[in-house]
Amino acid sequence: MIYISKIIISIIIGTIEGITEFLPISSTGHIVLISHWLGILNKNTDILKIFVQFGSAVAILIFFSKKIINLIKFKKNKNIHVLISLIPTVSLGFIFYNDIKLLFNPKNIMYALILGGIFLIISEFFKPKKSTTNSIYDINLLQSFIIGCFEALCLYPGFSRSGATIGAAILLGLERSVAIDFSFIISIPLTLGASLLDLIKNIHNVNINHIPYYLSGFFISLIISLLSIKRLITILKKISLNIFGYYRFILASLIYFIN
Repeated sequence: MIYISKIIISIIIGTIEGITEFLPISSTGHIVLISHWLGILNKNTDILKIFVQFGSAVAILIFFSKKIINLIKFKKNKNIHVLISLIPTVSLGFIFYNDIKLLFNPKNIMYALILGGIFLIISEFFKPKKSTTNSIYDINLLQSFIIGCFEALCLYPGFSRSGATIGAAILLGLERSVAIDFSFIISIPLTLGASLLDLIKNIHNVNINHIPYYLSGFFISLIISLLSIKRLITILKKISLNIFGYYRFILASLIYFIN
């Protein structure tokens, strides 16, 4: 019975990750909230979260594989742009790792949802009337670094990595579809690296008997991500970021009244 309940939990968490990862509403925030509300927030859930995030990262890698291959084969000089964008988040993540983990609770996520929502609305309101960067290959080093600086805001759980990077990219003049593609491409090494670091830091909490539980979460997240990524990214490219900002305010209000 316990084994079955854990499989159900992995299905819930894997599904949430596979859907929310591709929208600027914070997948991590949703996983922490649902885990808290269901009373399943514990060390095993923390390990499961690592595996489901790894699953969505693999899905993103598969989905953007052609564009990544083009960057590597035909636009080798652009590889540095991805690396430059990672510097702020990776540096701060290493330095403040333990402090960041203390922020993973509903109250802090509520604040991050509000701040992230405000940022999304601001980015739509102040974006240039005409995009100046209409191809992922035209992104310059300064733009990459600035987007990377905003990406560091994702270290505050609930802010949303994609929301921070897409919003910043749009403000910098990147065409919406270019901003979205770049946001997810730079998320691949960051998410894979963060998942590996989390696993190493928490290896003592890994229960060998729970490996099927962790792997089921990984595969569920991978499958749901592969099934939803194209459609959700298409929606994200077509609608205003304001919609996600309003959703974040509603969720933050729900957290306030429930907690």
